[in-house]
Amino acid sequence: MLIVGLAGGIATGKSLIAQEIAKLPGVAVVDADKIAWETYRKNTETYRKLVARFGEKILSADGEIDRKKLGALVFSDSEAREFVNATVHPAVQAALEKIAEAHRAQGTKLLVIEAALLLESPYVSREFFDYIVLVNAPREVQIQRLIERSGLVPEEARRRVESQTPSEVLAGRADFVLDTSGTIEETLKRARALFGKLLARVRE
Repeated sequence: MLIVGLAGGIATGKSLIAQEIAKLPGVAVVDADKIAWETYRKNTETYRKLVARFGEKILSADGEIDRKKLGALVFSDSEAREFVNATVHPAVQAALEKIAEAHRAQGTKLLVIEAALLLESPYVSREFFDYIVLVNAPREVQIQRLIERSGLVPEEARRRVESQTPSEVLAGRADFVLDTSGTIEETLKRARALFGKLLARVRE
């Protein structure tokens, strides 16, 4: 089994690609954001650390951490972002290792882990991955997609995109770069071709 990281900034098209390659036989896709959410559910150790740091202002009415409120803090405050990453990412790494063990036992050929900050976080083990694919789009394309997708005003969309590491910096850390600046069909065709080649490497 090969473990492939699918990285990329906000609104680059990671989820679209993940949905497409999940259709390929022998491929399993795991969303690290969902794993992260599980690590800070109510009464977990990570939950307690985040609430101790930021207070009840990040909680929803049911006492769970509100992802939008936490996200707003992360995008607007670099110190808060570092604390959240240092708290959540090690817990996610531990969870992913258990998930990988289960998929290996099940006979999965290609385990793809969709994780936005994979190439940026010092708390994620690069050695855990056989390959890393960076999903990339020009910043202006990201901003426009974010406005259309999330209804953000242009200034907020730009601030969120520009808070992330530029793709030209991340590209040097990835094994493959997947351009998503074209049409959806062009993007999906490139994704199928790339992950088809990776599947072939498992069979060799």
